[in-house]
Amino acid sequence: MKNQRQVFVLHVGTGQSIGPDDLRVMWATACESLDIRVNRKMVGARPPSYGLWVGERFDRKSAEARMRSLLMARGYRFTLTNTAF
Repeated sequence: MKNQRQVFVLHVGTGQSIGPDDLRVMWATACESLDIRVNRKMVGARPPSYGLWVGERFDRKSAEARMRSLLMARGYRFTLTNTAF
């Protein structure tokens, strides 16, 4: 799990939250890899943002599409922003 990089920032809708275990499972599923990491960042009273990290092997387009599908299937309103290209 060395050389991981953050590739997305996730924000969920107002009043929604996502637990770290659920997010980790969804992100690992979307990436088809266990070489992932997630973190949550709190800034003041604003809703949290969630960092999505990956290892060396990563298919951005497929992982993003799968993650969006997983989040939508669970009823999340969200933004998923690219952080690395």
